[in-house]
Amino acid sequence: MRSGSRRYGRSQPDSQRSRTPPPAPAGAVKPTSEPSVDDLISRLMDITPRFELQGELARGAMGRILAGWDLHLGRAVAIKVLRKSAARDLDRVRFLEEAQVTGQLQHPSIVPVYELGRIRGQVAFVMKRVEGRSVKAIISAMRKGDEAVISQFGRPRILNLFHQLCLAVAFAHTRGVVHRDLKPSNVMVGDFGEVVLLDWGLCKIVAEGTRSTRSVSDRWQTVHGQIIGTPAYMAPEQAMGLIDQVDARTDVYGLGAILYHLLTLRAPFSGKTNREIVHRVLRETVTPLAERAPERDIDPELDAIVMQCLARDPQARFADASVLAARIMAYLDAPRAVTQAMPAVRLDQTHRETGLAAVARQQSLLEDLALAQDAVQTARAAVSIGDPPERKRGLWAAEDALVAVHTEYADAFAVAISALSRAVALDPNDADASRALCDMFMVRYDAARACNDPVRTAYFRRMLREHDDGRFAVLVADQGAVHVDVSPRGAQVELIQMEDRLRRLQAGEVHQRTQAPLSAEGLAEGPYIVRVHAAGYEPLTAPLHVVAGRTTRMRLRLLRAGSVPEGFVHVPAGTFRLGSPRSAHEPPGEHALPDYLIGRVPVTNLQYSEFLESVAASDPSEADRRGPRAHDGRTPAWTRSGARFPVPEASGWRPDAPVVGIRFDDAVAYCRWRSARDGQVIRVPREEEWEKAARGTEGLPFSWGHTWEPAYVAGPETWPQSLPPPVGLVAEDCSPFGMRDAVGGVREWTATVVRGAERRVAVRGGSFKTGGAAGRPLWRSELVHADAVAIDVGFRVLLEI
Repeated sequence: MRSGSRRYGRSQPDSQRSRTPPPAPAGAVKPTSEPSVDDLISRLMDITPRFELQGELARGAMGRILAGWDLHLGRAVAIKVLRKSAARDLDRVRFLEEAQVTGQLQHPSIVPVYELGRIRGQVAFVMKRVEGRSVKAIISAMRKGDEAVISQFGRPRILNLFHQLCLAVAFAHTRGVVHRDLKPSNVMVGDFGEVVLLDWGLCKIVAEGTRSTRSVSDRWQTVHGQIIGTPAYMAPEQAMGLIDQVDARTDVYGLGAILYHLLTLRAPFSGKTNREIVHRVLRETVTPLAERAPERDIDPELDAIVMQCLARDPQARFADASVLAARIMAYLDAPRAVTQAMPAVRLDQTHRETGLAAVARQQSLLEDLALAQDAVQTARAAVSIGDPPERKRGLWAAEDALVAVHTEYADAFAVAISALSRAVALDPNDADASRALCDMFMVRYDAARACNDPVRTAYFRRMLREHDDGRFAVLVADQGAVHVDVSPRGAQVELIQMEDRLRRLQAGEVHQRTQAPLSAEGLAEGPYIVRVHAAGYEPLTAPLHVVAGRTTRMRLRLLRAGSVPEGFVHVPAGTFRLGSPRSAHEPPGEHALPDYLIGRVPVTNLQYSEFLESVAASDPSEADRRGPRAHDGRTPAWTRSGARFPVPEASGWRPDAPVVGIRFDDAVAYCRWRSARDGQVIRVPREEEWEKAARGTEGLPFSWGHTWEPAYVAGPETWPQSLPPPVGLVAEDCSPFGMRDAVGGVREWTATVVRGAERRVAVRGGSFKTGGAAGRPLWRSELVHADAVAIDVGFRVLLEI
């Protein structure tokens, strides 16, 4: 939302624009005329069916922010649409540019854009719904003397939050984007300390790195003399409409204005009207902070930092937001200098400042961690397992760099815990230190729970209980809540707690039975399932995990009766935990997928035989090429007889066993054939789709639960044969969604292809050849050459809906 943002002043004629297109080279072909705005918007997809509108959250001069619900992924979103009064072509082009630029600026402190399209005929883009409060609301509460807010946002925390904001703006600067509308109402602070910068509707692309419909066109450029921004926070060059002088230092001024407002609780300039404020920005100098708010006890060094940001001459400001961020961090990282200069400072204050500085250092390392993890993934895709060591140097260097960042992050955590614990011990009423300490324990508690580490989970829950500042009473009591919404309304919903019996998660008594929606509080933490029934619809069973201190929300969509073909199970839309809990450097993360249907069991020999015979009727050589192979990848394991391709039962191949000895491309060819035969989109599942269906939403290590038991799987202990067992042999190997044979039976091709020195494909699951004392957890992934064949590698299919 761009509340209060306006354009002031009179535009000069086109002949006086600051940007003049270069002359076309001799002989160049004259470009075709640019498409109209209506043409650009008409090309966008209609996304109305996907998003449910739920009311207005906020509005500004040009746009409205609506609450919405993503029906595919089952999550709350914010949807920005233009107000009907903003119908000018330039306004609509700016709106498109805001979505495009924000979507390209992928940073933890910049609101992510999920979709751009048309909703009910209006151009709209969909964003993450940010929960929290704006810096404007925080300042307002502090001005009113709200003791809770004042104690929560002490000076160190304000500077830490501001440092995060500087890093977000600095990231945009590296991508050639200037925000131009930095102000307290555009900065949100989440409940867990996250800072999110909103509203890039007035941004300016000043360098390579980011592109938009508007930036590559001379038709929609801002004209010289146009004043863009919010007067109380705009730099003098903005107030004069000097478009060609707007750059990263303009944003530094805006950042300084925000920090000025946070520290003094007053904006740098004020007035009865926007024109009066613009006049003061142009004619008056900023009053120093200590002079403006002597009661706020603002440190001279901090005063000097802010005043340098607000220098009238852009050359006198910090060069960009990264330099300002480093200067703020240096100020936070100097507790000894403060102590020497002020010997009367209490020891608990020194510990608090040290701890909060370490917390800020952790936050600044989060982006480094993400970049290091991306570098490792890129390096892994460029090499093969069998490559010589000299080809793996790049991968090893990336892995070493990731370990180094994790080590630095762990060191910052240790310093923060030590210092903040001492500060709280010396002064139990130190609200800033206590809150920061609880936030850090909460982060570690979440990480331990995500990794299914009961020892560390118990430890950090105990620490939260010891230091709870009142926010975690429900969590430490091991209680959570659930809200389940279902389409259609009125469906019957049962909430059932799962019990661990004989090392298997099994359904216990029905905890609650009601018509949708279902809401329940005071639930014990742990796994549950939801069973949903409605006349005329397919029944649905979905797992969920109640998390202490939180409300688990689900939105389920029932499918019409008869829409789930025989042999498929429905995996409903929503989030799930993806990845290995045993990786210290790449812990599990939350992902989301839309609804889909997946094969209950892998494709069998009988089903594959039908495919081969259909192909042989028109192209016998193609059928021969697609037939199962022996270990060498060349010798046929099946023999064609005319147009028939029978399963060779005499050789031990069972019609009801999974097909094996086929390449990845053979699995893809089968899916194409079946899609044409059934008139539906059938394909090999991607790796993340396979994992969600196999592990449930909470990411179980095995289909049946958390503990390995060889009797529950068709593995080497239960099937010591040379060819695969029949599908569904062991009933316990069944996921919460009803997908079977994920841990045993055969390993499976997925549609996740890694192209590097050679084409490799992710293979998931265990087989009758894999096993061991610890089994084969479902997060395990192998990269196998696409042309390889194995006697324990098959596949299953996915049906898109």
